[in-house]
Amino acid sequence: MRQKPRLKPSRSAWVLAPMVGVMAGLLGTSALAQRIGPPVLFDQLPNRPDVVPVDAKGDFLLEADEVIYDRDNDIVTARGSVEISQGDRVVKADVLSYNRKRKLVTASGNVVLLEATGDTFFSDYLQISDDLSNAIMENFKALLIDNSRIVAKGVERLSGNRKVMTRAVFSPCNLCKDDPSKPPLWQLKGRQVVHDEVKKDIHYKDATLEVAGVPVFYAPYFSHPDPTVRNRSGFLVPTIGYSKNLGAVLGTPYYGIINDSSDITVEPRIYSKEAILGAAEYRQRFEHGKIRVAGSLLNDSVFDRQQVPPDLEWRGNFASEGRFDLDQHWRAGWDVARATDRTYIRRFKVGTDFTSRGRYQVSNALTSTGFAEGFYGRSYFGLNAYSFQTLRAEDVRDSIARIHPAAVASLVSDADGLGGRWKLDADFLSLSRRLGTDSTRLSTVSGYHLPMITDGGHVLAFSATVQADAYSLNNLPQPTGRAFSGESTRLHPQLAASWAYPLVNRLKDATFLIEPKVGVVAGPTGGNKSRIPNEDSKIVELDDVNLFLPRRFPGRDRIDSGSRVDYGLRAQIKGDGGASASAMIGQSYRLSEGTNPYPMGSGLNERQSDIVGAVTVSPGSWIDFNYRFRLDKDDGAPQREELGATIYRGRNSLSLAYINYDRRFPDIGVDSPKQAVASGQLKITEFVSAYGLLSYDLKADKLSSAGLGLLYEDECFAILGSYTRDKLSDRELRQDQTFFLRVAFKYLGEFGQ
Repeated sequence: MRQKPRLKPSRSAWVLAPMVGVMAGLLGTSALAQRIGPPVLFDQLPNRPDVVPVDAKGDFLLEADEVIYDRDNDIVTARGSVEISQGDRVVKADVLSYNRKRKLVTASGNVVLLEATGDTFFSDYLQISDDLSNAIMENFKALLIDNSRIVAKGVERLSGNRKVMTRAVFSPCNLCKDDPSKPPLWQLKGRQVVHDEVKKDIHYKDATLEVAGVPVFYAPYFSHPDPTVRNRSGFLVPTIGYSKNLGAVLGTPYYGIINDSSDITVEPRIYSKEAILGAAEYRQRFEHGKIRVAGSLLNDSVFDRQQVPPDLEWRGNFASEGRFDLDQHWRAGWDVARATDRTYIRRFKVGTDFTSRGRYQVSNALTSTGFAEGFYGRSYFGLNAYSFQTLRAEDVRDSIARIHPAAVASLVSDADGLGGRWKLDADFLSLSRRLGTDSTRLSTVSGYHLPMITDGGHVLAFSATVQADAYSLNNLPQPTGRAFSGESTRLHPQLAASWAYPLVNRLKDATFLIEPKVGVVAGPTGGNKSRIPNEDSKIVELDDVNLFLPRRFPGRDRIDSGSRVDYGLRAQIKGDGGASASAMIGQSYRLSEGTNPYPMGSGLNERQSDIVGAVTVSPGSWIDFNYRFRLDKDDGAPQREELGATIYRGRNSLSLAYINYDRRFPDIGVDSPKQAVASGQLKITEFVSAYGLLSYDLKADKLSSAGLGLLYEDECFAILGSYTRDKLSDRELRQDQTFFLRVAFKYLGEFGQ
């Protein structure tokens, strides 16, 4: 009898290419299999087989306690802690054999495949053809890189790109740490599961979705993308809710991929007390830009014969945005927002982004704009056009201005020998109305600015500027009652200087700073004549931010004429442990007599201004207190107060705010709010968080709005319930209460929203 050659080195290393190649090919990694070379037989090995190198042609390194080659049957067998590797891929088994005549590889006993991707596969038995086209695995298990798990009684690989699994279970959820035998939070079972590696789909026959081991959904057929797919066309998680005014709400969005750079979302939304709303959003990216187009539409007469507003059967909204980089200096874009009427968006809650906190934003106006802007070092150029649609009942639509265009340019020179810079700010504005004043304005502010710090630590700043304005007007109301149409010009020079002297003292465990500051502004009085319109400077208030600014008005139509002196004091202490506190207080005094350019309610309408200041206290890195104020100069009564506190610790946070404006602007009808707002986020457990928002109108002594959200989110599942209460009433809008529920399963629909 012919004896089989046997070799038992101590953990010998051998080159044996085909075995691990077909093993790796079982799970779809054929890129390396294409480099497999011819088998290396023992009689072709050098005299010292325990030091056989791995060649550069893609051969694999085999290590085993025992390697046997049967020359008669042409079978190579490796036994005992078999390990085959190439690069980052490793295959382990108790026994592995390769039958060259039958072109068949088998492995048994604790078969493990560690992929370069981080995925790990387990099996009791493997049988695979050496051309990688067909394979069988028994008691198959997989732990994927994202911690997803697949378990199947058996796996058969067909045609090199399809895996057919029998009685398979898929779940991306982690197992219970205390009892891994418990079922995961959710899992998807199938009598037969097919993984199409080309289309990257997983198909189920007789699919059953189990939550906490309890079946909750069955379908004779079901499919979803495999974990390697980033996005895929299909239905997203539905939105389910209830509104007191709209009834039950059900939205079923569908996400569709058009190509590699564009996609679309379409959502029919059903209201039990209203019609069906249709919404869509299209998105596309380009090499140097992106666009988005969205809109919604419904027929308000389907269930409600009393159309609101009257004679408006179809209602809807439209929104679009675009951003493009033209070159290294210039970019351009647009934002468009429109609705058929002013209550549509707020009633049907469209065109707003629901967040994980269950809140949505509501604006008082829809703004459409097109823009282009350029950046050159310190200089800036911008061109904009605006159109507004008001959503407030008190506004007259025909009196809303259209801006076409608004252009700005800011040019800053390099520093000269003294450290000063020349600066030019130019502004061009053209606007028109159906009812009211039309205006075209060209304005420039040019001047020289010189900052300076002396050897003694005094901080100085000087500026000399000139504002030049030219207007072309039509139908500008005048105090005489007659409207003015024609041209008007203005020239206003201004000098400004400021001095500050920061003094620093080192304490035992802290650093203390105190800084007095004085500013002087000088210029001619007047300049705000009746033939100059006021479009952009109607609201101005003195505060701690603009106290020392030479020009306090937000726009160009009103100028800070006359002379004044500003004075204030700032103090700050910073502890070595991170705690800090700061305070600032200041006031302004007009030196010039005559016409005061500031309106009632600004805190500047008398020669001596109100007192302004701010206090900030941070006892630690997790808590902040801030208080901003404006006090009456005579009795110290608060004219404006903003009090806030923020506490944050990890994922827990609490924000409290109190706002009190005791003055109003009677000329433009802006009233003074007085309200308190509280919002917070609380991490109840590792996976459960609660969110809340409360707004209370202290002047009317009533609740403005309230919202509450409860979120459960782990590695594979999320559910959000949100409740909002809106006290707004306008036309057909009534005080409303809304509840929404969203559920998301990882890989089965929308997740992480």
